[in-house]
This record gives sequence, C-alpha cells and structure tokens, in this order.
Amino acid sequence: MPRAALILLQTLLLLGLAEGAARLAEWLHPAAEDVTFAYAPYRMLRMTKAPWPLNREGFRARELESYRGSFLVEFLGGSVCLGVGANPGRIVPERLEDALHAAGLPRASVLNLCQGGATSGQELAIFLQYGLPLEPEVVLSFDGANDLLHPRPFGDDEAPNLPYKNALLRAVLDGDDPVARHLALARIAGRLIHRVPAASAAPAVPLSNILHSYEYTLGVTGTLAESRGALYAVLFQPTLHFAKPWSPQEAGMWRGRRPQDGEAMSRGVRDLYAGAAAELARWAAARNLMLVDLTHTFERTPETIYSDSVHFTGERGYAMVFEEIERRELLARIAERYRAWERRAPLGPRPAIGDNGWR
Repeated sequence: MPRAALILLQTLLLLGLAEGAARLAEWLHPAAEDVTFAYAPYRMLRMTKAPWPLNREGFRARELESYRGSFLVEFLGGSVCLGVGANPGRIVPERLEDALHAAGLPRASVLNLCQGGATSGQELAIFLQYGLPLEPEVVLSFDGANDLLHPRPFGDDEAPNLPYKNALLRAVLDGDDPVARHLALARIAGRLIHRVPAASAAPAVPLSNILHSYEYTLGVTGTLAESRGALYAVLFQPTLHFAKPWSPQEAGMWRGRRPQDGEAMSRGVRDLYAGAAAELARWAAARNLMLVDLTHTFERTPETIYSDSVHFTGERGYAMVFEEIERRELLARIAERYRAWERRAPLGPRPAIGDNGWR
C-alpha cells in the first residue's frame, strides 16, 4: 500500500475513533440546552425550546389573544425575568399574578414577554409588536444586567457582547457550515474552547454611554405605556457581584467558572452596578418614574442564592425579590389601578390600536 494511502487510512481511522469517543462523551455528559433560540427580526432571538410551555410567538405565556379583556400587567425583560436558573421555583410574574388574585383582583392577568438575553432595545421592539396592541394597564421593565454587561468584554468573548456572546451564536445565526454541527467531535471541541477564558482585548464602553442608551430606551417604553394610560415602572435587577455576601458555594462556583480573571471581573461588575444604580435613581426621580431598585435585595443574605452571575438557584432568590417588590408598594399601586379599571370596565375597552402598535 502506498505511504500516502496508508497515512490517509490511519487519519480516517483516528477521526472515526475520535468521533466515536466524542459521541460517547456527549451521551455520558449531555450539553445543557434547556433553552434554545431561533433568529427573530428586531427582537434578535425567539425561544423555540424551553422547560416550560411556549406560545406561538415563543413567550412563556398563553396565546396572546387570550389576555384581551383582562386587567393586563406586562413584564419586559431578559432571562432573569423569564425564569432561567437552577430549579428557581416560581418566577416574579407568576408570583405577582398569584398575589393579585389572592388580594381579590380576579380579572388581573400577568403576561411574561421576556426573552433570554434581551436588552432594553429588544424589549422595546417586543413591546411595540406584541405588548402595546394588547392595551396593558401596567408595564414593568425587569432588567438592567444585559444592558450594563453586554457592551463590555465581560464573559468569554474578546469583544464586547453586542448584544450576545458572539462566539456562541455566530455559527448559528450566520449560517456557517451546517455539516460541522452534526459532528460530535466539533461540538465537544467547541465546548472546551468556550471554557478557556479569553483576553479582553477591546476597551470597555464608557458607563455614561451605556446609561444614556439604557435610560433613553426605558424612557421611550415608559412614554408609550403612559400615553395609553398605563402605569410604568422599572425593576432594576440584582447581581451576585453587587451588595451580596457570597456563600461558600457561590464563591466556589465563581472561582471554578473564572479561575484566572474572576476577581477582576467581579470588581468591574460591582463598580459598574454601583455607578449605574446611583445614576438611575437620579434619572428616575427627575422623570417622576417609579424605580424599584432590587440590587440590595440580598445584601444581608450570606446563603446561596445564585447559580451564576445573575440567575438564581432554588426558591429563595425569587421569593426574596418578590418580598422586596411588595415592600416597595408596587402591588398596592397595581391594586389601586385595578379598582379604578374595574369601575370603568363596564363602559367598554379603550379604542383598539392597529396590529403594528399605532392608531
């Protein structure tokens, strides 16, 4: 047998063995893909698979038309509002709907329009297309982390995440070689590569630029909601890295995830959140907008709350967040609006708006 043919045969045998070993590894340690996405115009991503029921539009909700005629509360936000985490239990939208019903407000419905990874820009697009035409009485933006962290090189990307992890999504969204995605060897190699911390080569976007964009988008969302007579509020979500004493489990988790640069990353996020929280408070006060700053929710809680930087593990996280929301009297404000809505409800609904969200 010619030497070249022998080398080729040996190479093919080695590749076959490697592919077989990779498939065995995937069978023994399957990838955690509980939530998957497809591309969706303007909102960027649309959930196609999740550990909870999805409606036709990819939201964790009933079909949208079923919400008409109710006292409708809409949530806009990312994965924390959506409910991603390690068995986190009932999420905030579910807890709010249960609390409103328990308070004697039976016609209240809470619609979860959150999508994993969404920034305020994607939330605004979702609100225009899906939320505003349903004539909500209350609109709540439960967000902050994606807007603050995506424009900076936090995480496994060398470049700022605009707005998602470039390395994880590029192949899927740009249509790179679909054949390679069928090879377990390529998938295993990709997982290993993604675990290696990359040097943050790109400069961070200035906090003032991030906040200007975030506040502007919140302002537009609030103006649209209020123009239709709805109550609007911002729920600024917390993070492991700000105002939280870490448990041994949380410290071990973070050291395992970021063994080389974890301390610097945590310090960067902490400084970012401190500056953002103070500025958001000033901005909301000047605009007379209701801001529920949740960033200090866990400041006296050394127990394990987080499964990563922002997502929760177990029931305690969402339970404490909701307790803080109640303490800040948001439920009382919503209940007051409900009673006013119920008094005028016999007069009929407000004039409908078109499918594109405008008269």
